[in-house]
Amino acid sequence: MADIDDDILDAYGEVSESELAIGDRDFQEMVVAPTDWTISVLTDLLDRQIIDLAPNYQRRVAWTEDKMSKFIESLFLRLPVPQIVLAETRPGRFAVIDGKQRLNSIARFCADKRRPLRLKNCEYREDLEGLTYDEMLKRDDLADAVGAFQSHTVRTIVIKNWRSSELVYLLFLRLNQNSVPLSSQELRRALYPGEFMTWLDEQTTNSPGMRLIFAQVPDFRMRDMEVALRHLAFDMYGASYRGNLKKFLDGVTNDLTSHFRPRRAQLEDAWLRYERAIETTFDIFGENAYRIWQNERFQPARNRAVMDIMNYYFADPSTAEAALPHAQALQGGFKDLCEGNAEFVRALQSSTKTEAATALRFEAWGHSLNNVIGAAVRPYPSDEYQIG
Repeated sequence: MADIDDDILDAYGEVSESELAIGDRDFQEMVVAPTDWTISVLTDLLDRQIIDLAPNYQRRVAWTEDKMSKFIESLFLRLPVPQIVLAETRPGRFAVIDGKQRLNSIARFCADKRRPLRLKNCEYREDLEGLTYDEMLKRDDLADAVGAFQSHTVRTIVIKNWRSSELVYLLFLRLNQNSVPLSSQELRRALYPGEFMTWLDEQTTNSPGMRLIFAQVPDFRMRDMEVALRHLAFDMYGASYRGNLKKFLDGVTNDLTSHFRPRRAQLEDAWLRYERAIETTFDIFGENAYRIWQNERFQPARNRAVMDIMNYYFADPSTAEAALPHAQALQGGFKDLCEGNAEFVRALQSSTKTEAATALRFEAWGHSLNNVIGAAVRPYPSDEYQIG
C-alpha cells in the first residue's frame, strides 16, 4: 500500500475562499488581540483544555518526536518562534487557527502525564538530552534553565467577536496557504466540539475501511474524518445540499452535535453500512477503488467525489450484495462513464461542489449501477433528515 502523502486523496473537495460569504461588517466587528503568553500560561491553558486540542489530540500529531524536541530545545534557547493564532469560540475557550503542532509539542512535553515527551537529539542543550519536563523540575542544576523556559514568551494572536465561522475559515486558509495543505476538518473539529465529533474520531480511528483508504490511521490531517463526514452527510441529509459543501458539512455537523444522543442508533447503523460500502468497493475495484479512469489508466490519487457516489449506493445492503457478482461489468461501466461522459468527469474534478454537478455524478453512477445489476438502486438525494 502506498505511503501516505499528498496524492492519497486529490485536492477536490477542500474548502476554498469562493465558498465563503463574508461581508464588510464581519471584518469591522472582528477584534484582533495580540498578546505575549509565557510557556507557563500556555501550559496551564492546555492542561485545563481552555485551548482545545480536542480529546486524544496525540492521535493526530503531524510532528515526529525529533521535531517536537527541536522545537522545545528552541524554547530553552530562548529563540523566537512563529506566532500562534487562536479564535475565541466562547468566553474563555479557544480554538487553534495556526500553530497546532507547536501547541501539541508544548502539551506533550509539559502537560502529558501518561506519555510525556522525552527530549532527544538536543544539539545545543545536551544537558537536556533524554529528560522529561517532570524530571527537569526535580533537578536543582536545571532550575534556572527551567525557570527561563517557563517565562519565555510566545506571541499569541487571539481573534474575538467574529460573527460567523466563514471569517475563521478565511483566516485558516490564508494562514495555511504557504504550508502543507491541511484539511478543513481540523478547524471544523475545533468549532463544533461535542459527542458527535468524539464519536466520529473513535469510529475512524478504529475503522477497517479507513485502513484500506489511508496508509496511516488516524490521519493527522483528519482527512479520514472528513471523508466519513461527507458520506454520513449525503447518506442522511442529501436533500439539504445546496451547492456549498463547506456550509453543508458544517450544518450536518451542527445538527448531529445538537441531536447526537437521539440519533446515535441511526448513526451506528449508518456506520456499519458505510464499512460494508467501502469493503464492497474494494472487492469490486481492488486497489483502484475511488480512482478516476483517465487516459486509459486509473489515476494515482483517490477522488473524494468518487468516494461519495460509490459509498452512497453500496451502503444499501441489497445493492452491495447484488453488485459483488458483477465486478468486471461494474468496472467496465465506470470506465465507460469516464471515457464517454465529459460532464460526468467534470463533475468529479473541476465542478464538484455545484448542486447540478453533484446530482449529475450521483445519478449517472446510479443509472450505470442499475443497468449492470438489473435491480433498482436507492434514489438520490437521501431525505432521511433535514438540516435545521
